[in-house]
Amino acid sequence: MATKLETPDAPASSRPSRLLPFLAAAPFYGWWVLLAMSSLRVVASGFGNNVRSLLVLPLEDEFGATRAEVSLMATTGSVAIALTGPLGGWLMDRFGTRRVMFVCLLITFAGYVMLWQSQALWQVIVVFTLPLGLAYNWAVLNSGAPILNNWFDRQKARALSLLNVGHGAGALLLPVMALTISELGWRPAMLVAGIVLLSAGLITVAIGRDTPEEMGLTPDGDPPREHGASGPPSAAGATLAQAVRTTFFWAIALGSACMLIINISIVFHMVPIVESRGESEGLGATLLSLQLFLTVPIVLVTAWGADRLDGSKVLVVMMACTFLGVLVLLAADSVLVYILAMALLAFGGSNWAILWAVLGRKYGRRYYNAIRMTIYSILTAGIAIGPLLAGVTYDSTDSYTVWLQVLIGVGIAGIVLFLYAVKAIREPIPGARNA
Repeated sequence: MATKLETPDAPASSRPSRLLPFLAAAPFYGWWVLLAMSSLRVVASGFGNNVRSLLVLPLEDEFGATRAEVSLMATTGSVAIALTGPLGGWLMDRFGTRRVMFVCLLITFAGYVMLWQSQALWQVIVVFTLPLGLAYNWAVLNSGAPILNNWFDRQKARALSLLNVGHGAGALLLPVMALTISELGWRPAMLVAGIVLLSAGLITVAIGRDTPEEMGLTPDGDPPREHGASGPPSAAGATLAQAVRTTFFWAIALGSACMLIINISIVFHMVPIVESRGESEGLGATLLSLQLFLTVPIVLVTAWGADRLDGSKVLVVMMACTFLGVLVLLAADSVLVYILAMALLAFGGSNWAILWAVLGRKYGRRYYNAIRMTIYSILTAGIAIGPLLAGVTYDSTDSYTVWLQVLIGVGIAGIVLFLYAVKAIREPIPGARNA
């Protein structure tokens, strides 16, 4: 049974006995927070930024745009996120993740409304850069990890993996969105998506809490005596300045960037890749959905390993599988081979839970948002060029073969960087006492 920690810092209005008592009666309220966050990920995976892949061909047809021009939807948004990542981390540390999440949800919904009214490609790109890029990222993709990092310590990787399960499970909604776009047109479909996402987000904000201490609880629901009066050891931690002085910080960041360059560029172009080889758009959407859905079992198994082994070693294996996925996709000539490629490439989209858990264990809780969002900026700076270069390559060669060959080299670099991270993870943090 979860243990309450009665402290002056836990306001009475936030204690589980007075807030949502039917949820607080569960063994540990942190699991309800996790369920709410995961449910939002389910909705966001089917109605959020993954739909960009479904919009590539409709936008080309309507605006007469090139593949590279349409790919700017992903690139400009990634650049904006990369430039403002540290700011997002500071805002979450300063004002609380839930407050930032609530404001950004409203901005995200406004973006869907603007997308519904867009009449030019540049307007679509602006919307996917700011409200459906920056705000969406802070409201959905970067809200769950910092909250769960506070709620869980011993079961950190498990909790973060279950958060990512929502993202993979929600991929099953992509065929629904593809059908909605086909039947209603892409503009009305985006308005429907916005309403669904806003509704799910507001419910999540109502249930979630930034820390267990707000409700008089401790991480994992452990008895207070296990942590002492000063709180759990993980509540301390390295500062951003200390973290960036470690080799591990840069090895894990650049290795993850390599993995995500592969994952994001293929996810964004998956439907066009299949269509360019003479297959149907429907098959492309189904394969994309399959790849995202397969992250569910993968993230559960890899998180189990990361909670028991060195998480950076798990990332080496995941990078190797992603690399093999590129090789198989390059040679794919049948549905079965495509399915094998999707299974391997799914490892590249399953790394988030392991990455965030490794960072939390290495650097602690206190400055987690600032460190995590700085890493995230590096990742998005790296992956921003992936979809764009894939589009440019296709426009130049009328094929995705050259780009897939480039990704082979990216995969090799990622494996080397993660191997270096395994070696560097135990290095001391300069000036940190309780990281």
